[in-house]
Amino acid sequence: MENEQPKQDRFLNDIANHSMSIVRDDGVYRHLVFSNNGSSVFRFELITWPGYLAYTGDMGAFVFSRLNDMFEFFRNGRGEINPSYWAEKVVAENRHDGIEKFSIDEFRENVLGSTRSHLSLTDDEEIPEEIMEEIEPLLSAEDWIDAICSIRDFRSDKIDFNDWWEFNNNRYSYSFIWCCRALVWAIDTYDAFKKGQE
Repeated sequence: MENEQPKQDRFLNDIANHSMSIVRDDGVYRHLVFSNNGSSVFRFELITWPGYLAYTGDMGAFVFSRLNDMFEFFRNGRGEINPSYWAEKVVAENRHDGIEKFSIDEFRENVLGSTRSHLSLTDDEEIPEEIMEEIEPLLSAEDWIDAICSIRDFRSDKIDFNDWWEFNNNRYSYSFIWCCRALVWAIDTYDAFKKGQE
């Protein structure tokens, strides 16, 4: 599927041989490096200071702000990520592959959903074949430009996409989800290290 997001097992495989190096650990002032013996592959760093956490590395860069100690913000004890809430706390994001990006799959799902809505069909009901033929150019779009051009030029007596600009055709980027998984894993790793020192 286009714009696939990294599952937990994929992430764990990516960082299977990672270890933590502590550059600084002074209250909420932290600088932690996670890598496979210094390799740059999937290497990342966490830097915290009052009210902020910066994540930077092979998978991009994001800065979050919410609590004085941002490790507290990301701790949940269940190893789960919360991309929608965490995205709200991003104050700076990766330049090329930020929090979200256009997804052709999401666009196609929106076209089908809007078509069903115009025809008063439920999600379980099939769209009539003649309508499917009409919307085929939309479903065949290959990228953002194709999608915009095909929906702009679409004409039909039975359905319309006048509200297409309301569609959210984005999905969380691979790098943002990877970052979220890295945050939970890294903070758990740090906490386990600190507990072992007690």
